[in-house]
Amino acid sequence: MSFLEAIILGIIQGLTEFLPVSSSGHLELGKAILGSVPEEGMLMTVVLHFATALSTVVIFRKDIAGIFKGLFQFKNNEELRFSVLIVVSMIPAAFVGVLFEDQIDAFFSGNLLLVGLMLLLTGGLLFLADRAKDTEGKVTFARSIVIGIAQAIAILPGISRSGATIGTSVLLGIDRKRAARFSFLMVVPLILGAMAVKTKNYLEVNDLEGMIAEERIEVILEELDKDLSIDESQRLALSDILLQKEYAWQAIVEDHENAFSLEEVSESFLLDLTSNGFSQEEIAMIQADDLAGVRATKQTSMGILLAGFLAAFVTGLFACTWMIQLVKRSKLKYFAFYCFAVGLGAITWTFFM
Repeated sequence: MSFLEAIILGIIQGLTEFLPVSSSGHLELGKAILGSVPEEGMLMTVVLHFATALSTVVIFRKDIAGIFKGLFQFKNNEELRFSVLIVVSMIPAAFVGVLFEDQIDAFFSGNLLLVGLMLLLTGGLLFLADRAKDTEGKVTFARSIVIGIAQAIAILPGISRSGATIGTSVLLGIDRKRAARFSFLMVVPLILGAMAVKTKNYLEVNDLEGMIAEERIEVILEELDKDLSIDESQRLALSDILLQKEYAWQAIVEDHENAFSLEEVSESFLLDLTSNGFSQEEIAMIQADDLAGVRATKQTSMGILLAGFLAAFVTGLFACTWMIQLVKRSKLKYFAFYCFAVGLGAITWTFFM
């Protein structure tokens, strides 16, 4: 990965984490238009998410300090009640993310029609929220559950997390400033939790690098056997495909003259899996247990990681501050129009390209 690619990924992460345009939906569009997207690596993913979480903490540092101060008073005060509401709002998204994220990603991956429809849904929600009049209420227990469900639904590509949570909050009658504050604060624990999971996965997969190729493949197959129901012929085919990828990776490591790039190896890997009859869901699970993310990281220097971090952090500060002002001034309709345009474009692409 180059410095420019790291900076671009950081800017995209910083913008789409806060602006209601759906990062996952745009990722699917990028795959369709470009054929692939840069492999950012598992460690880069952690770094970018940490950067946006930190930007949220900086913007809401006074709110967060007040919450912790109130919690340590060990009383039934406003800070404790607000913290409980944050926890309650996280439950639906955490439940869906732990149990169903891989299946949802596999089902929706490459489905531009559904992405387009979800972008239209996001646009409609933003448009309605912008026109809401009675918005003087507070976040209550029941409302926090509904907002949490909206955040869980936003795991679908094309549904914006910030758009879903802020739009739902405003439509429930919550004050616009409170809606933006609650939406951004409720995602910080989830981002940190996702970072912890991705870091754990990175360390576990990184341990495989110390094994010889055949042992490494056997461990991967044993893990996949827990999730996949494939026959013996497919298992043998998968073993051969993984071994071919190992040889290709070794050529990259040893800098052979005719070695493929990591992106070319990943594309060939995906093509081999598809041609051997593996479903999209099975391919998603196989890729989740693959070493590509770790190996992309090994080609990423600390300078490139820092460039991505700074780009995501600075962009996140800008996007978060801007979004708060837009919500307060009822200017979400511009993002609604954007989502309508991109959604219709995705649907058109599906039928005519």
